[in-house]
Amino acid sequence: LATPSAIGLLRDLAEVQLNKWGLAELVDDALLIVSELVTNACAAAPRTLIGFRMMVWPTLLVIEVYDSSGEPAVLQEPETLAESGRGLWIVSHLARHWGQRPEAGGGKTVYALLGLPAPPSAGNTRLGF
Repeated sequence: LATPSAIGLLRDLAEVQLNKWGLAELVDDALLIVSELVTNACAAAPRTLIGFRMMVWPTLLVIEVYDSSGEPAVLQEPETLAESGRGLWIVSHLARHWGQRPEAGGGKTVYALLGLPAPPSAGNTRLGF
């Protein structure tokens, strides 16, 4: 459900999965993106079902959050003293790309793409001690 407790729950879930995938380098940025997207979903459609998905593509981490609101997510330039309104601005600065798509059954999915760390090259291997 789109409640404040969902934010921490999905952050924890994302952190565990990122570490399982060996993507610890992305944890800080990814968790901030998860927080902002889930917070926006909770504000857009409180106490309704939300969806969360993370996928690893060959060069990208994809983070998606669905909410049942038909209203588009709007990127705003944050005001210096404003207490809110920075979420998508933060996402836009952390992600390689972000966007949204309407869903056939209603609502929307907002997504962010993070570049994966480059694998070590053959000449740049590190030994663990």
